[in-house]
Amino acid sequence: MPWLKTSTLILLFTALCAEASTLTRDMIILTSIEFEGRPSGAPTPHRSAHYIYKQFEKEGLAVEIHSFQFKQGFFGTGTGHNVVATQSCNVAQCRPALVITAHYDHLGRKGNKHYPGANDNATGVAVMMDIARQLKGAQLERDIIYLATDAEERGLHGAKHFVSQLGEQSVFLNINLDMLDIQKRNTLYALASFDMKSKKGAIVRHFERYEVALSMFFSSKRMARRLNEPQIDWLRASDHYPFYRAKIPFIYFGSGVDDNHHTIDDSLAEINFEKLTLVSKSMTGLVRSLTAASDVVTN
Repeated sequence: MPWLKTSTLILLFTALCAEASTLTRDMIILTSIEFEGRPSGAPTPHRSAHYIYKQFEKEGLAVEIHSFQFKQGFFGTGTGHNVVATQSCNVAQCRPALVITAHYDHLGRKGNKHYPGANDNATGVAVMMDIARQLKGAQLERDIIYLATDAEERGLHGAKHFVSQLGEQSVFLNINLDMLDIQKRNTLYALASFDMKSKKGAIVRHFERYEVALSMFFSSKRMARRLNEPQIDWLRASDHYPFYRAKIPFIYFGSGVDDNHHTIDDSLAEINFEKLTLVSKSMTGLVRSLTAASDVVTN
C-alpha cells in the first residue's frame, strides 16, 4: 500500500515541521532520506509526486498526474509522472495561460549515497508551491498551470511530454524555476526568449523592489561568459527548452553554477532560507503582475 505509506510520512513530516514556514517545511520533506533523492523512471509515481499533488490539492487547485514513457538507456523504457495543477482564471475574459515549471526529480540513490537535490531542484518546486499558496483567492485573468516535471534529469522528458500534449491550448509564457539558492553569487540569473527583451527593465526593477539582484540575458552564450562557464548551454539546460522549441516565450530563473550540483553535498544545510524566501516573494509578485489586469511587466 504505497499511497498509505506516503500519506503517513506526509503526516509525520508535517508534524515535525509545524514550527517552520511552509517553504522550509517543503524543503525539509523533499530533501529527506525518506524521499530517496526523488528518483524517476518507476512505473508508479514516486512519493514525492504524491506529496506535491497533496500540497496543490490542499490549496483548492485542480490537480492531475500525467504519466508518460521515455527512452531509458539504449534499449530500455522508463515511466515519468508529471504533476499538473491549475489555478483557474476567474474573470469573464480570460487571457492565454501562464505555465510555471519546476522539475521535482533528482538523482535518487547510488549505492549507499543519498542525493538530496536541495538546490537542484527542491528549491524550484518549493517556490512554485509557495506561489500557489500566496495567490490563493487572487483575481486571475489567466489560468496559472503549475507543472512539476519528472525525468528532467534524464533529458527534459516531462516538459517535452507536456508541450507535446498542448494541442490548441494557448500559452503566453513559460516561467521555469530551476536552482534558486542565490547565496553563492547573491544574484538571481534569468535567460529569456528574445521577445521578452522589451520587458527587461520592468522585470529587473520588479526584483529590485524585493532586494533581489537580477541579471537577465537573452543569449545563452552571453550568460555562459558572464558565469565563466562557457561549456554550459543554458538554453538547453532545463525545462524551458521544449517551450522554446514550440515557439512559446519563456523566462528561466536560476542561481547559476553551483559547486555542489549533482553531489551529495547539495543538501539542506547549504540553503540560505532567508534569501530563498525573498526569491519566493519576488516570484509571487511577478506572477501576480503577469496574471492581473494592471500588468506592469507586459504592458
